[in-house]
Amino acid sequence: MKHKKTSLIVFIMLALAVTSCEVVEDILPKSETEKRIEIFTQGGVWQVDSLIGKTDVLSGGVSTVTSDSLWLDYGTIEFQEPNQTVPGYGAGFMIHQYVENGQNHVDTAAWVPYNFNSGNENYITLFFALPGEDLVLDGYDMILDPEVIQEDKIVISGWRRETIPGGSGGSYGSYRKYYLTR
Repeated sequence: MKHKKTSLIVFIMLALAVTSCEVVEDILPKSETEKRIEIFTQGGVWQVDSLIGKTDVLSGGVSTVTSDSLWLDYGTIEFQEPNQTVPGYGAGFMIHQYVENGQNHVDTAAWVPYNFNSGNENYITLFFALPGEDLVLDGYDMILDPEVIQEDKIVISGWRRETIPGGSGGSYGSYRKYYLTR
């Protein structure tokens, strides 16, 4: 009899714990930022199925592509949780490990799960160091659209444009599109 009571009490406690977690999630739903942080950072590293990179010159509404690259099976990316003291500004590290020309490489960028400039949750920001610099913030940022954000698949892409100096009205652009899976 004592064993049945103990089992019943344990069962009731587990049911209450599960129910209370669901109630807390209903009362305090997660923001898009919180959901993205969980998806990006929990569950291990991401395989880079492909990375597309382009550069162009945009003038008079016409884009002239100056480079177009596709990397397949391009290593792994580990997203570390934002709000670390390093690199700062509430960002986390994005560590890309890959092999190119028989050499192992590790590129480190920073990321936040929203538009860094506006705080808009409809975007993701990646920060890249400027050529010859070690800093991944105060460098080159790209605001990317989250095309697919799922537990086992991420597709993000976007353009970064810089106005051509001298008043030509044109801009230089660079584009990245990541296809990541687990």
